[in-house]
Amino acid sequence: MKPSEKLSQILRLVDKGKGISRKALSEETGLSQASLTKITKTLIEQGYLEEGERVGSGLGRKEVLLYARADRHRFLGIDIGGYKIRVAIADNSLQIHARTEWEMQLFKEHHDKAAFLISSIEAFLESSGISKASIDAIGVGVTGVIDAELQKILNIPNAEGWDNVELPHAMQEAFACPVYMDEGGRTMAIAEKFAGKGTDMEHFITVQIGFGIAAGVIVNDRLLRGSDNVGGLLGHITADNKGIRCTCGNYGCLENIITYPMLELAYSTRGGQAGSLLEAYRTNDKIALDVCLEAGEACGIALSNMVNLFNPRAIYVSGPVIELLPSVFDEMRRTILRRANRFATQRLQMERSSFGNDEGIFGALTLAKAKWMNWF
Repeated sequence: MKPSEKLSQILRLVDKGKGISRKALSEETGLSQASLTKITKTLIEQGYLEEGERVGSGLGRKEVLLYARADRHRFLGIDIGGYKIRVAIADNSLQIHARTEWEMQLFKEHHDKAAFLISSIEAFLESSGISKASIDAIGVGVTGVIDAELQKILNIPNAEGWDNVELPHAMQEAFACPVYMDEGGRTMAIAEKFAGKGTDMEHFITVQIGFGIAAGVIVNDRLLRGSDNVGGLLGHITADNKGIRCTCGNYGCLENIITYPMLELAYSTRGGQAGSLLEAYRTNDKIALDVCLEAGEACGIALSNMVNLFNPRAIYVSGPVIELLPSVFDEMRRTILRRANRFATQRLQMERSSFGNDEGIFGALTLAKAKWMNWF
């Protein structure tokens, strides 16, 4: 059973604090300690909370810390990208207990994408010894365009046959639990907000760069969506007005400059051996380094515009390009500090995300948990 709004607020504070006393909860919520004692008693009885160690110094009464029970809930996360689909099962602490992934190519010949994905997940759960009935909620992150109101996938770049797929409805029928879906960049922002470095941030941007680009923007503690739910399409900002045509129809999109396949292409067209960018980078090959620095600068310019528009407190960056080619990240940071308005960068933090290359799957899992808990 989902917690009520009042109980949800208490659970959020406990979850955020990683151990908090009743006194601290009373101060945070404005509720009397008597009321808090009654509420937390109910939450303990219902299995949401458990008591931990006593803390305090001196001769006074020590406070008992409260913790969220990890085994109270089980969530399923699905991260759908243009090249892979990743699935994981996690407990209430978002510790992953089982995971798998499939190449998107595997789904190409199946007309009913939702049905094949559901059957694949059911087989994964069975092989992992996990009952469908034990799942409380499912979160789906899609690196593409979705209809948030109708809960329908409209398009996934680089993946054929995923237009107008009503995945949440089909999954809700199959698993008999709530299914929540959002664009992948936003789910990553949700992960940082509720389980990562952005817990106390009201303004920040998340960016993942791999085979595509996903970005999420939090402004005034709220997700930026835009009037048509396509706000935050960083990958399709024009970065080269003489660039090649993108799958979206535009020319010179950032996605055609800084994603891993395009970095490989740029390296090979300049005389490097095809498919060997990473090896060349590790040996300080000049062509490889130049390609990475130019891509980092292009992304830094695009992010400078976002910094000037939204004035974030932090930018959290993740993805294979960042992990494998660190000079890209360094050049992005240098370019932002050089190009963005100096007043917008005075307190700006730019760092790697909390979840590395797992940002997508943790985004989906956190979406399931946060929605189930009525946190947003």
